[in-house]
Amino acid sequence: MTRAESSHGAGVLDSVLTCPHCGHEKREQMPVDACQFFYECERCKALLRPKPGDCCVFCSFGSVKCPSVQAQRQCCGEGLRAIPAGRAQVT
Repeated sequence: MTRAESSHGAGVLDSVLTCPHCGHEKREQMPVDACQFFYECERCKALLRPKPGDCCVFCSFGSVKCPSVQAQRQCCGEGLRAIPAGRAQVT
C-alpha cells in the first residue's frame, strides 16, 4: 500500500474496491483532495455510490477508508448524506 506525506497528512492512498454486485476487486488510488461519489465496476459496469452514512465509495466498498476519514477531518462528502439514495444521479 502507498503512504504519502503531504499537506493532507500521512495516510494510505491505495484501496481495493470490491463490487457488491459481482465481487470484482480492483486496487485504486484514492484522491486526497476530494471524495469519489461514483465508481463504475469494470467487470459488470454497475455504478457504485456510497452507502448511507458514508462519504465516498472507498469508505463503503474499499479495503481502506478515504484519506479524510483516515485523518479524522471533515470530509467533502458530508453534504451527500442528506441526499436520498434514489436522488443522486449521474448526468
